[in-house]
Amino acid sequence: MTGSSGASSTFVTLSLCLLLVCSSVAVGLGASSAGAVAGDRSDTVDDATLEIDDELEEASGSVEIVVRLEEPPLADATVSDETEAYLEGHAAETQEPLLEYVDETPGASVHEEFWVTNAVVLEVDLGRVDLEAFAQFDDVEAVHENFEVPLPEVPDEQVTTLSADALNHSSEPTADESVKPTTGIDTLNAPFVWDDYDVRGEGVRVAVLDTGIDPTHPDLDLYTEDPSDPTYPGGWAEFDGSGERVEGSTPHDVEGHGTHVSGTVAGGNDSGIAVGVAPEAELLHGQVLGENGGSFAQIVAGLEWALEADADVINLSLGADGAHPELVDPVRNAAESDTVVVGAVGNDGPGTSGSPGNVYETLGVGAVDDDGAVASFSGGERLERSNWTTDWGGAPADWPDSYVVPDVVAPGVAVESTAPGGEYARLPGTSMATPHVSGTVALLLSLEPNATSEEVTTAVTDTTWKPDGESAERDVRYGDGIVDAEAAVDHLLEEVDSGDSSAVMTESDGTATNGTAIEAGNESVEEAAVDATPGFGSLGAAVAFVSVLCFGRFLTSDGSR
Repeated sequence: MTGSSGASSTFVTLSLCLLLVCSSVAVGLGASSAGAVAGDRSDTVDDATLEIDDELEEASGSVEIVVRLEEPPLADATVSDETEAYLEGHAAETQEPLLEYVDETPGASVHEEFWVTNAVVLEVDLGRVDLEAFAQFDDVEAVHENFEVPLPEVPDEQVTTLSADALNHSSEPTADESVKPTTGIDTLNAPFVWDDYDVRGEGVRVAVLDTGIDPTHPDLDLYTEDPSDPTYPGGWAEFDGSGERVEGSTPHDVEGHGTHVSGTVAGGNDSGIAVGVAPEAELLHGQVLGENGGSFAQIVAGLEWALEADADVINLSLGADGAHPELVDPVRNAAESDTVVVGAVGNDGPGTSGSPGNVYETLGVGAVDDDGAVASFSGGERLERSNWTTDWGGAPADWPDSYVVPDVVAPGVAVESTAPGGEYARLPGTSMATPHVSGTVALLLSLEPNATSEEVTTAVTDTTWKPDGESAERDVRYGDGIVDAEAAVDHLLEEVDSGDSSAVMTESDGTATNGTAIEAGNESVEEAAVDATPGFGSLGAAVAFVSVLCFGRFLTSDGSR
């Protein structure tokens, strides 16, 4: 990757070196014990009482349940690897008594254990197991269903399959005059980032959680650690309804939605039309949705897998209607790992939204057309703390009293992207808008890998725009406004150049760059010359986007699924 022009040399004095040494000591202490990364995070749940989902109170026979245990307190700022290790350690310790009990209890068995949220998925025979018995464990807070997440209906817009020569495109070519971007990518100004900064997502991993992917499509390059292995290790995973990974699974798409979303994130230009925002990003795909949707456990399993795979972006083009506090902790914990979770807000129009796209820590996305008008189907509303109140959960204590979704909007009407079988499709939905934003984040991280998730999110939200006549304030239709990748990149680089970005790292040739850490080793460093070229990395800030539920689905040209 290359930085912007006008780079100059600066000098890093002993004070900076001392700052870096102190920072290294702080990181070392954080890694030495779980307590070092622990901080205050109070919840609204009364952990003295076991809350049982009303649906389970009326159930009978064998059912699949999710036992929720106390979440650990997390520091306001931690390194992602430390956070994940801390979450894993806390889950293992607190779940052990419960797992021993289940192992000794007839009529109960374990399906899956999670750490991205402290939860265990069990199969229990309600004729033999009393759910109230789980109250004996101090860390157990609630029991709820492994609820289903259906695929939403597609918005009432034209949905068609296309051949490559039928793709619409911008009249403006890229630097390669033989390639033109889709109108959606052009609206984002992504080609200016490609051409001006020579970045297309290199070095950034984006995990799409969806219905699957067709890796044989000429515009899709699914990441794998072993090209000879048909299971695409490291780049593909399938999860069943209980959250268990399907061993030996090979990449496939049960519906077409995931292939379309993946193309918008990182698709190529084999057809002569560039369909992906970040075509050089490393694309991962976790299948968490089937033909009829998915489950809570599948989504959580996908999030956990994405973090374990070191995804920098998690795209969640999926969601359950309304506010679901069950999904708050998984998203919050992913965000605490310095992961940007990008989610669709839903297709039910004004006054509505879906989870996890409406979780406060998610970068929630609505849809606009090519003229910048918000789509009639695009969700958006003001959420109050009371919207998140249930028998066992509620809004975290550090959330504001109310907030607006979406955060931003992006092209989501008649979006053209990849479809199974080497074809293309034109689809509407906030599901289609979301990968435009995930791809934009990948571009930012490719240019400035040391940026934190907060810095990247701020760059995206603070540089949006709205058509003339629209309110300058955040509102329930546009959020902050329409994403502009070029403006976001410029904003991020200005922050780095101004010294607001503190992470620093050396390059492989031993030179230090702006935004990169100087390794002094055991020698005394009094003064070092630094090549202040923007765009180089940091100490492992990873940003992950997750698109969770399918707000928009793939249909064939005759309207069948």
